[in-house]
Amino acid sequence: MKVAVVYHYFAHYRLPVFSGLSKSENIDYTFFSDPDSANDIKTIDPEISKLPIEDGGLKWKFLKNIWFKGQLFLWQKGLVKLARKGEFDSYILLGNIFFISTWVAAIIIKLRKKKVYFWTHGITSYETGLKWKLRSFFYNLSDGVLLYGNKAKEVMAKNGFPKDKLHVIYNSLDYEKQSKFRNSLNSLQPLDVKKELFKNETLPMISFVGRLTHHKKLDMLLDAAKILSDKKFDINLLFIGEGDAKEELQQLAKSYGLEDKCCFYGSCYDENKLAKLIGASDICTSPGEVGLTAITSLSYGTPVISHDDFSHQMPEYEAIVPGFNGELFSHNSVENLANKIQHWIVGHKSESRNTIRVNCYKVIDEKYNPNAQVGLINEIIINK
Repeated sequence: MKVAVVYHYFAHYRLPVFSGLSKSENIDYTFFSDPDSANDIKTIDPEISKLPIEDGGLKWKFLKNIWFKGQLFLWQKGLVKLARKGEFDSYILLGNIFFISTWVAAIIIKLRKKKVYFWTHGITSYETGLKWKLRSFFYNLSDGVLLYGNKAKEVMAKNGFPKDKLHVIYNSLDYEKQSKFRNSLNSLQPLDVKKELFKNETLPMISFVGRLTHHKKLDMLLDAAKILSDKKFDINLLFIGEGDAKEELQQLAKSYGLEDKCCFYGSCYDENKLAKLIGASDICTSPGEVGLTAITSLSYGTPVISHDDFSHQMPEYEAIVPGFNGELFSHNSVENLANKIQHWIVGHKSESRNTIRVNCYKVIDEKYNPNAQVGLINEIIINK
């Protein structure tokens, strides 16, 4: 079987799952995208397209993105031609209703009696009216929808979308690389890591990893730290990443008198260093949507705290099992966030760090890894 996978661009973290798909025995995958993201998101190196699959390469061909209204509407030059040629048995397209060429290509693929699938977040909040009708018509162009989480499947099914067309494939990072570094965490001495970052290394360390944007509501983490400090329950905060909210966060930390308890580490693309930083953390917290931050943290054995309003979350929040590998706090409640942080630290004080790590690894090993994704995608393609 020949399958085309079409994206606007390929974020770097997708390389392991695409490499896994490339090595499938019964399906021949070809990838299509613009080589450039046109933003600050790190993408897969286009030079990989020149390498044989057995040497880590991808069968990757390039389209040209033409964006309108910033990066809202998209026309992919070459996609309609690809659909008209009809040389693939199935097409997996990024399921974004604002990608105009995807509409046209999907209709052409259906007319040619080929299979078309949308890879998408789907719908995570209940909708009615014109907006839902538009989305419903769009998704019904497909033979199946590949979703990141079960909540989207539940919502779409309740909104009338055929359940047998909804397939949850989760998400993943570089599981193989992370697993290697994971093994070294058993001998990690968290105090040694904390000593390099803070004046008082004995305090619990709460980390965040990702872009420091206002959308992530990281000011809530500082607000929570201030509440806990006033209660004589001090914590250290580690921010790993860069972003336009960094300066405001630093000023807020200073105004709260938390400079000595806050470390703005900057970006970290060294997986070995990242493993140690997260592995030494007591908790990783994302007050706004959590996304792949949850997968990164759980992959290195650190529990995750994020909010409980699933209609304003990223699908990876589903990896958090309250009381087992993290907690969910009341959406937008700084007080409840502070309480959950304190509750986790106090409540798990007698539990060994290794036991907590094993609990965190469980969901990653079972669902959120490239091998699991490849298996699910291949099964969908073959069974359809």
